[in-house]
Amino acid sequence: MTGEFPQTTATVHGREMDNRTEARLRELTHDLIERIKELNCLYGISRLVEKDNISLDDVLQGVVALIPPAWQYPEITCACINLKDKRFSTPNYTVTSWKQVEAVIVNGKHVGTVEVGYLEKKADSDDGPFLKEERDLIHGIAERLGHIIESKIAEITLRKLYSREQRLYKKLQLEMKNRVDFTRQLVHELKTPLTSLMATSQLLSEETRNTRLEKLAGYVWEGANSLNRRIDELHDVIRGEIGKLKLELRPLPVEQLLLSILEETKALSQQHGLVISLELAGGHLPDVYADEERVRQIMFNLINNACKYASTGEKIIIRGREDADSKVVVIEVQDFGRGIPKDKKRTLFKPGYQFSSQNEGPGGLGIGLTLCKILVELQGGRIWFESAPGKGSSFFFTLPVAS
Repeated sequence: MTGEFPQTTATVHGREMDNRTEARLRELTHDLIERIKELNCLYGISRLVEKDNISLDDVLQGVVALIPPAWQYPEITCACINLKDKRFSTPNYTVTSWKQVEAVIVNGKHVGTVEVGYLEKKADSDDGPFLKEERDLIHGIAERLGHIIESKIAEITLRKLYSREQRLYKKLQLEMKNRVDFTRQLVHELKTPLTSLMATSQLLSEETRNTRLEKLAGYVWEGANSLNRRIDELHDVIRGEIGKLKLELRPLPVEQLLLSILEETKALSQQHGLVISLELAGGHLPDVYADEERVRQIMFNLINNACKYASTGEKIIIRGREDADSKVVVIEVQDFGRGIPKDKKRTLFKPGYQFSSQNEGPGGLGIGLTLCKILVELQGGRIWFESAPGKGSSFFFTLPVAS
């Protein structure tokens, strides 16, 4: 005997088991390494997209560079992304018979492809020479690229829209400035001779008192004063439209103000054969938070319109009531004239509105109601109207109750 122990069946079997285990471990290690490579590729794409101000072209070229290391044979792997009329490829890219191709879909449309190829023939695996996981990976890359392109297109569109908005805003600001400057100059040019005319006509009225020229001098003064008010209203409308009109808001005893306006407008209503009256719900109104001169201006405009365009009625009623739930005071000016035609209701508060198409009553610039709307809204209120043909109209506006 040589002294060596003969191999038993158990020993041989154990060695075979060890070899199979070792082979399985190598296989699992290989698969794990491949999955890590795939994850690194997808993670690299995410990092690319997160970079600030990176262009779509740079993203696509970066994705191409990430593809070969993620495949089983990186040293012979080439890749390219075809997008409409552009191609992004690895330096070693060439057309090959051993390749995988996946479509890139953007917003439901085919816009390009992702292509991965081997430069040498390899043994067949799950998908030709490629692994099944590599087919899943190229599909995932193509799908991700579709989302990235969608996002970049949306981003580019938003930037263009923002840039356009900025240009339009600057243009609007310039136009507003030019409009303000022009209006200021226009008002100055009109007011300079008008101020002199008003002063001269007033002096002429005093000098011609108790003579037959007194009445004519009075007409001149009234006409000049009316023109001065119209110029002021036009200036207010323009400043209001561009946010330059400033008000002095403070607690205001609106009940006393309405009583004062009632007395001041009685002569005007009598000239038109109308009786004007005031009705207060509950007999009392709380103070409001408003600009006294502007509220007076609103009321005079509404009452003047009622006198001019509702002279077929017999009276004008001013009403005031508190809306406790909304914490506002509602003021109404009601006439009993012919009402407002339906086709005029939508344009009533727009500049240039004229009630009648015929030459009835005094003309105007058609900015009175526009100015009323601006002034009411600047004081935190709203204005509206109700009208029935042949029955008259009611104009309402609200003012916030003073705390």
